[in-house]
Amino acid sequence: MVRMVAIGDEGKTHMDILRSIAQGVISLRTDNHSVPLWQEVHLEDIVFAVSPFVGATVAHSYALHVKNSVGDIVDMILQCLEALAFIHSIGIAHRDTDKSNFLVQWHPESLATMRVPLSRPRVYLNDFEHAFKHSPGTTSTSVTIPGPYLRPIAPEMRSGEPYEPFKPDVWQLVNGFSDFQSTIPAIEDVLEAMTEPEASKRPSAAEARDQLAKVINSMLPETLLIAPIVTTFD
Repeated sequence: MVRMVAIGDEGKTHMDILRSIAQGVISLRTDNHSVPLWQEVHLEDIVFAVSPFVGATVAHSYALHVKNSVGDIVDMILQCLEALAFIHSIGIAHRDTDKSNFLVQWHPESLATMRVPLSRPRVYLNDFEHAFKHSPGTTSTSVTIPGPYLRPIAPEMRSGEPYEPFKPDVWQLVNGFSDFQSTIPAIEDVLEAMTEPEASKRPSAAEARDQLAKVINSMLPETLLIAPIVTTFD
């Protein structure tokens, strides 16, 4: 995949973030889900990023034509949270965590085979054009909203007051799955907590990751080999 990332100063932050997390030793960390940056191509003041092509998107994880089980989908959500927990730990807020910006190697479609997969596809975090790198120890951010911007945003971003910079990523991620129901109360409880309007009561990405992992690890894989309830389809 060859993608134009920057023209002059426009896109510079995006490119700087890719350089800091998507190449070198840090890109090999198992909890780093950013799409690798293989090479940069420069044409005058234009910078292109060369990356591996990941053909599927998490946005289609429960579309009509995809036969993913609850286990397949929840594993993707867990990896999305792990991806956010990692970038937050190094001060990066993504600010566009809709499920369409998470890519998956393939869709397991366990409902088609009615077997628990022997291996799970890896989820990658993509599209850092709205992302921002915060200074160490940052506890709040400005009231600016990245634009042009048409995504739903967390309540605190509409408040007009400074807000904790990373919690909106959690709210926006789970908001993208608002039309998905696992039918498993313990899983639904974790997802519902991520929609908490008051940011101080909302779990961080790392906390939500650990809570969801605890629920999943307490269950037999076969119990997740069920169809989700979906209220709308993309």
